[in-house]
Amino acid sequence: MTNNIANDTRYERKTVFLLALGFGLVGLDRWLITPLFPQMMRDLNLTYQDLGNVTAALGLTWGIFAVLMGGISDRVGRRRILIPSIILFSFLSGATGLVSGISVLILSRVLMGMTEGSNCPTSFAAAADASPAERRGLNLGFIQGCFALFGLGLGPIIATQLLGVVPSWRIVFAIVAAPGLVLAYLMYRTIREPSLIAGTVVDTQSAQKESWKSVVRYRNVRCISLKARPVCSIRSIFPA
Repeated sequence: MTNNIANDTRYERKTVFLLALGFGLVGLDRWLITPLFPQMMRDLNLTYQDLGNVTAALGLTWGIFAVLMGGISDRVGRRRILIPSIILFSFLSGATGLVSGISVLILSRVLMGMTEGSNCPTSFAAAADASPAERRGLNLGFIQGCFALFGLGLGPIIATQLLGVVPSWRIVFAIVAAPGLVLAYLMYRTIREPSLIAGTVVDTQSAQKESWKSVVRYRNVRCISLKARPVCSIRSIFPA
């Protein structure tokens, strides 16, 4: 594994670009089902309640696995989580076009939430590894912005335009799944592990583990977690 990857500008640009495309595909694969759902309702005899259940199933497993796999990637490495997750959620997205009913659809979206939830924090961590401190926020913002750009912005356009060309919504899922497999190969050729994971501790302070209790001491964290509570005031975020 290669050390000092945060000082390699060329590596930083390639990595951030690939991770941004990857997180964009996560958004696209997650939200593509929404503009296609009217056709799916007709063919599979589904209701809008089913759409809500499908969306909730993916979101719940996404959240759980984002918490779990982010820490695991710190121990086993980014590549071991990042690349398999892209391959799996691409296949699962394509498999959505093969479902025959609501039960199989929910199961496929649960599995998809597990893989996309694993990809999310690992992508951010890999970007942080590759970025110097002065560009870390910019790079992470670029990656996260691609989720909304691809998923909520371009997703409905892609879905409706493909529906005008291909005979079925099932083929749309198969077409959109293909870029993820290509991207996984490019990441395999590009993404490197930070030296801390590779076994060479370069920063003892960054290697120090934080407990969950210490994390929730920050008022900003409590504010995000408990939006409706009085603690979430402007003063709590910007104390005098």
